[in-house]
Amino acid sequence: MNGAAGYLLVFSTRLVADLPLLAMFLFLHFCPEGQGREGAAVFNLALFLLFALSHSLLTREPGQRLLARLVGEEGTRALFIWISGISLTLVLLFWRPLSGALWSTAGPPYWALVIIYAALVAGMIYTGSQVDYLAFLGMRDLLRRLRGKPARPAVFQLRGPYAHVRHPLYLLLLLAMWTAPVMTYTRLEFSVLGTLYMMLGTFHEERNLRRELGEVYAIYQANVPMWIPRLRPWRPAGSGEALDSAGGR
Repeated sequence: MNGAAGYLLVFSTRLVADLPLLAMFLFLHFCPEGQGREGAAVFNLALFLLFALSHSLLTREPGQRLLARLVGEEGTRALFIWISGISLTLVLLFWRPLSGALWSTAGPPYWALVIIYAALVAGMIYTGSQVDYLAFLGMRDLLRRLRGKPARPAVFQLRGPYAHVRHPLYLLLLLAMWTAPVMTYTRLEFSVLGTLYMMLGTFHEERNLRRELGEVYAIYQANVPMWIPRLRPWRPAGSGEALDSAGGR
């Protein structure tokens, strides 16, 4: 792969990762009330389960091996991002609006909830800036190779909200799902299913992180809560903001 093709891949992967999330935030806020009833709710459930099942299977070892056979070990993460982004987009496009709303606000309460929702989305953007996002996309090593540099060893970062709670992005997203000035049943179904999936998926992700990072992540688990943030940030004694995780692999 030449330099231009590599940078195009990085740029397109970033778009595929970010645009569906932006679409989801807009979907949640402007979630329409429709005419759908039980049949539409069942269709939405099946649609979400297909998304969740494919996403979960591809994070497990057999799924990772399948992706590696298709694109090689270095392209596994990027292909997973593409599949996840496209599948989330399809869920949002085909989600069927339901009739009715659980609650609806107006006036100052409405705008207060809009402001809180916007603040939660901004918090997710800030939290995302505290991690190596290109590494998360599987693009960091590719960029370094294009520049003729060796891959960097894995480093477990403790920046910003991650020193207070282990899953700040998921926590903020959960809060955003339920911070609704108008909770249509369309949004309610998506929020219930999304909450259940994130709760269950987080335990699976933690097992993967413990296997990947070893004792480093076990120490992190023992000192930083999963969901309820600690008031004071946790810092490993004498280690600054990062721990070398290579030894725990």
